[in-house]
Amino acid sequence: SCGLRRSGCPEAGRCYGREDAMNKHAYTKKNKIKKSKASRIFDTCNVIFMILFCITILIPFWDMIVRSFSRAQDISYMHINFFPKVWTLSAYQYCLQNNEILGAAFVSVARTVCGTVFHLLVCCLAAYSLTRTQMPFRKIITAVLLIPMFFSGGMIPAYLNMKNLHLLNNFMVYILPSGFSIFNCIIIRNYFFSVDKGMEEAASIDGASQTRIFFSIMMPLSKPVIATVALWQMVGQWNSWFDNMIYCRRSASLTTLQYLLRRMLDSLNRTPDTPYEIEAMGEMVDMNPDTVKAATTVLVVLPIILVYPFLQKYFVKGIMIGAVKG
Repeated sequence: SCGLRRSGCPEAGRCYGREDAMNKHAYTKKNKIKKSKASRIFDTCNVIFMILFCITILIPFWDMIVRSFSRAQDISYMHINFFPKVWTLSAYQYCLQNNEILGAAFVSVARTVCGTVFHLLVCCLAAYSLTRTQMPFRKIITAVLLIPMFFSGGMIPAYLNMKNLHLLNNFMVYILPSGFSIFNCIIIRNYFFSVDKGMEEAASIDGASQTRIFFSIMMPLSKPVIATVALWQMVGQWNSWFDNMIYCRRSASLTTLQYLLRRMLDSLNRTPDTPYEIEAMGEMVDMNPDTVKAATTVLVVLPIILVYPFLQKYFVKGIMIGAVKG
């Protein structure tokens, strides 16, 4: 507009770039959809609610961390503990002084990894089978699989079943009973239904078998749902301790970290009987069951918190957009 471009001025590019930016801003401002007053009020209330909701989660978690590093006499039960008055590691020393803790941690990691991989494999195979419309009795099989989700046989029949299968005091008792979940299977099946049939048909025309289609097409394109189910199963396997108490209580080599920490917490709650126990309790003046409980919670939750960021990137939608057309 000022003739700088025609005159060959070196500032012409900068001026025209500024002019284009101003025109674009004016166009955006002109065509911007104005929110109504009710919509702005709703957005404000929604933001306030989410902030308060996050605070209700973070403050108790921070209070638990502070308790784990505090002395017993410094803990307040009337208000939230924001910072320890005196930093101490007595609760963590008590939890980590047990010689069995390394073996128990290894068992917990092994059952978490093996149980998650086995669970994903079984559920994905079952979900893929239920997406085949040509499979006979597909709806009847689905209805039969749904029954255990609402009705359970009970603890005693489950124990007798594990005993008859020779799974008592066996590492596979951590893996096989939790190898299938109809709830996770349905979630994976619904995601498989969203995969474009054109890719399966193209692979079939090229001579790919159902096994090749499953591992080369369905599984890579289903990373979001697989990561979600994997995280659920990992949390369940890592936090599980009840099956250890029921099925593997007599086997010290199969003790999980969670059950070992629970036993240590129970022993701390128990009144000391022998002179040795009384002397040991007298040395632990900087902690009580609450500080140990907080320390055990931190030790159990920390690995899951470290794993979660690596799976967060798969929690997305729209990964299938443009998958057929490239």
